[in-house]
Amino acid sequence: MSFSKVPSKFFSYFVSEKSLFSLTLLAVLLFFLSGCGINFAIKDTRGESAPTADAESFAEIMDVPYPSVMTLERKNTFTYTRKGIQAGVISVVGHLTTDEIGAYYDSHLPDHGWQPRAEAQSGKLVSTWVKGNRVLTIIASPLTLSLGSDLRLELWVAPPHTQADLGKRVVYDSSAPSGDPVVETKPIRGGKKNGFSEEDI
Repeated sequence: MSFSKVPSKFFSYFVSEKSLFSLTLLAVLLFFLSGCGINFAIKDTRGESAPTADAESFAEIMDVPYPSVMTLERKNTFTYTRKGIQAGVISVVGHLTTDEIGAYYDSHLPDHGWQPRAEAQSGKLVSTWVKGNRVLTIIASPLTLSLGSDLRLELWVAPPHTQADLGKRVVYDSSAPSGDPVVETKPIRGGKKNGFSEEDI
């Protein structure tokens, strides 16, 4: 048997058959052989912009950015209002170093009106900025149970702790319906009460 005759015999078989099944099978075979029914198009994503370490994202406090490559921790992020000022903490995690975090904020915060005041770095980064009657404290700490350079970045915003606040501690109760702080007339020692203290900011 000659293999050169197989295609013609194969085709002749289907042509000679008059049944509906044979004609349908032949149509399907020709359809797929022609490639008309197959879409091999691959989406080209080269033109799409992926988040970069220099891009800005925001969460609730719209003049305090964080790197877009980092992920917002919503359960550890919240805001409140005190003295007419929006304050609170933004918590994000990501694969950046403390050096990269420091360079990021040195580049971005002045564009949002923040002025540098202090910075310390040794394993973790602590940086303080001011804008009007608000203080921003940046704390970048490596995640202890993480491999590589994953870290947690906390952005604390609060009104300044003034002379009038001395001798008392302001505790923000996260369970309060209004979100307003509860002012304690005496300093609280040894812990927090259902929230965090202005002295911890």
